Amino acid sequence: MFHESIDEQYIVNQTGTSEGTQIKYYKDGYWYKKDNRGKEGLTEYLISQMLLHSDLNPDEYVLYEQGTINGKAGCRSANFLKPGDELITLYRLYYNQFGKDLSNVIGQMNTMEERIRYVLQFVKESCELDLTEYFSKIFTLDMLVLNEDRHLNNIAVIFDGKKFIPAPIFDQGVALLTANQSVNWKFGIEENVKRVIARPFSGSHQKMYEFFGTGFRLDTEKVLRWIQKEDDSVEKKILEYQIHRYKNLISL
Repeated sequence: MFHESIDEQYIVNQTGTSEGTQIKYYKDGYWYKKDNRGKEGLTEYLISQMLLHSDLNPDEYVLYEQGTINGKAGCRSANFLKPGDELITLYRLYYNQFGKDLSNVIGQMNTMEERIRYVLQFVKESCELDLTEYFSKIFTLDMLVLNEDRHLNNIAVIFDGKKFIPAPIFDQGVALLTANQSVNWKFGIEENVKRVIARPFSGSHQKMYEFFGTGFRLDTEKVLRWIQKEDDSVEKKILEYQIHRYKNLISL
């Protein structure tokens, strides 16, 4: 748990397609973001800690630390870019080439399959990069943690000056029902998880997962032992519920 005081000079303006975009700070090799609509910092922390028990390589996802920024709850993550690297979101990659919002373009298409194939083909032609396996990892995670904010500024590639590679999976703060305004705790978890709407190719996490298949697996027994040691919270309960729910699909 960190506690950091950060002056306004470290604010990095963030623009994009996210609703209620957070103010982000960059200081001494770390990105910081305050909670905005819910317990995003806790959510980022829980999800990245869970991934430590997966078969993903450590460089395939961003590890978040929970703490406070100027007395407000939030999280931080180490800068994963090497000198000379450029992070380019799919939103910006498309806008730079065509001057259009990729979300609006695929939104005019009739089927999820058409949207996915269009984006995969665009990236392959633009970057000589096949993101199929990368997407399988992203949408396995998003289904598991109920991520509601996987817009096209939260999927990115890195250009190192010579070639493109997939960026580490990042920004899962709006997940585990945190910041979900449609949640009604008069009902149980099973009913509330049905209120989650996925992005960017379909409103259903299940459908995107089924298209790509399982992208990674978890040592679910280790995860469940670890999570019992975490402080009680709604987000913790949701994560535990989801791990049990998908245990047969994702266990090593």
